Amino acid sequence: MLCGASASSDLGDGRYGYWSSRTGSRIRPRSRVDGHVYHFYRFNCFIPIILPPHISQRPSKRTVTIFLSFMNFIDIQSWWEVPCIAHFCSLFSSTFKLPEFYIEELEEALLTDTDAEGEVVNAKVCTALKLSELIVALLKGCDTLAPISSQISPSNYQMFLRRLFREKCQVYNVENPFNTDTDFEKLPLRTKILILKYLCDFRLDSEDVCNSISGYLPDSIRLEPIGYDRNGSSYWYFYGTRLYREDRVPGKSKASKAATIWQVICFTEEDWRNLATKLDNSTNQKERALHEVLVENFLPKLSKLFREQERKRRARLLEQRTSSRIRLLREKQQQEQQQLKDQQQRYVRC
Repeated sequence: MLCGASASSDLGDGRYGYWSSRTGSRIRPRSRVDGHVYHFYRFNCFIPIILPPHISQRPSKRTVTIFLSFMNFIDIQSWWEVPCIAHFCSLFSSTFKLPEFYIEELEEALLTDTDAEGEVVNAKVCTALKLSELIVALLKGCDTLAPISSQISPSNYQMFLRRLFREKCQVYNVENPFNTDTDFEKLPLRTKILILKYLCDFRLDSEDVCNSISGYLPDSIRLEPIGYDRNGSSYWYFYGTRLYREDRVPGKSKASKAATIWQVICFTEEDWRNLATKLDNSTNQKERALHEVLVENFLPKLSKLFREQERKRRARLLEQRTSSRIRLLREKQQQEQQQLKDQQQRYVRC
């Protein structure tokens, strides 16, 4: 049996499914489908998922949806663009008037089904970040759209986003990822991430950037690995509570982005401490240096970082829930007023 595969005892004789992966940490969430609890784990080589025979033979729509959601969850943590987008927005949140959020909240927003205005389709789901609000804030700062920035809103931003991408992608001679009539929220996950990354780059083209960031220290803008291991893997800290590892693919050119594989190596405080403990026993010079960075610069602050992140996340969720309730109340009042108006008109005609 593969190390780490786990499922509830009532699964009986299940069947394994294997998917290639280069990740090395486990996925925390569990999912309950048809009365069974499934534990999804990530490994260096495989992701074993145990499914009962009746589900693996005839998967229900809900089972398939949950499976695809977890596959997206795995994919999104292996794309370097996601933490880069989040770090950009965190770094320039005040300067560019961008919404504040953590990497986890960006992933959650990208994986959540929304309508054309960025409202969550499932009323039971509430996200701390609305992608439409982030996109609108970025668009308003682009020179091309600055004269009409007051017209851009979550209800019409897609028209302006297409306009910007047609112009900028032509200038830079790159393929336009938004050259389609499909609404942003209906695009594949990978395409949405590329659009957001390009949009961050386009925002830096604006004339106001030089003056806006003149007060930033170079070291606060420049991102570099916090250390390396004996295999040549780089360890990256962007902000928040996660630590990423960038692994080289043997035989690939070092100049290619595709020559590396990214993964989240530390999700929890326990993950950070376990990594430090592992490196403490190392005799490799690079790993000893990385251990020193972790012990001196990160471990003493971890508990506070996790508490602060959770506090801010809860506050943003509460704010979104409150605004959603207010919006629903307004919509209900408008419907009631319209119904009353219709009744009065019918009464007058009679």
